[in-house]
Amino acid sequence: MTLLQIPTHIHPIWSNVFFYLLIVAVIGFVVYSLYMISLMRKKTSEGKLAEHQHSARIDVIRKENEEKLETLRIEMLKREEDRGRQWMESEKETLHVLNGVSNLLELSDKVDKVEFKKINNALIAIEEKIISEKKLISKLQNSEKKYRQLFENNIVGISVHEVILDEKGKPCDYRFLEVNHAYEAITGLKEFDIIGKTCLEVIPDVEPYWIDIFGNVAVSGNSITFENYNRSTDKNYRVTAYCPEPNKFVAILVEIK
Repeated sequence: MTLLQIPTHIHPIWSNVFFYLLIVAVIGFVVYSLYMISLMRKKTSEGKLAEHQHSARIDVIRKENEEKLETLRIEMLKREEDRGRQWMESEKETLHVLNGVSNLLELSDKVDKVEFKKINNALIAIEEKIISEKKLISKLQNSEKKYRQLFENNIVGISVHEVILDEKGKPCDYRFLEVNHAYEAITGLKEFDIIGKTCLEVIPDVEPYWIDIFGNVAVSGNSITFENYNRSTDKNYRVTAYCPEPNKFVAILVEIK
């Protein structure tokens, strides 16, 4: 009896059933085999795709690194070129200076003794002038120091002002520039509160004749001595005013008791 031969003692119906079951089993086996083959092909394809993607990613990274290395190489070459250019420029400057010194030496060799003496005398004169100016500056500094001590320690009030002119050139106000301690004591006005401010800012109701008199001194340059009353301090003052430079005046005042 062969493999597909049905025994004769089995009922024909069961023989048909057995035959169909055998066919179904064969078909199922074939389908299962095809499915497994398809699944293996799919996995193989996915593996190849993943390998291809990985390879492509590696190629991209390699390409990026190569580009970065190339950029870095170009930058380094550029820096080396810049350094070389700077070195060449510095060498040119050094050579230029050396050439200038050489030219000066050659020129000095050509100058005769008479010219050299003239140059030497001129240098000596310049040196003497510098020494003289230094001495003058020292004297001025000492004078300024003495003036400052006299200004600060004087028993009479001293103030320095700058006159303010209107559009027509007429004095309309004046500004406080300096005052000494005696001025503060006599008038009651403190240096910290008035320096840099104008008379009308400090004393809004000041009598107009103060501005007129002091303004005339600053503009005309004529000195004046007078006595007058100040309403803000309720005191009488004897004042001497003179012009040290255009549009400025110095007021020296004492209280009249």
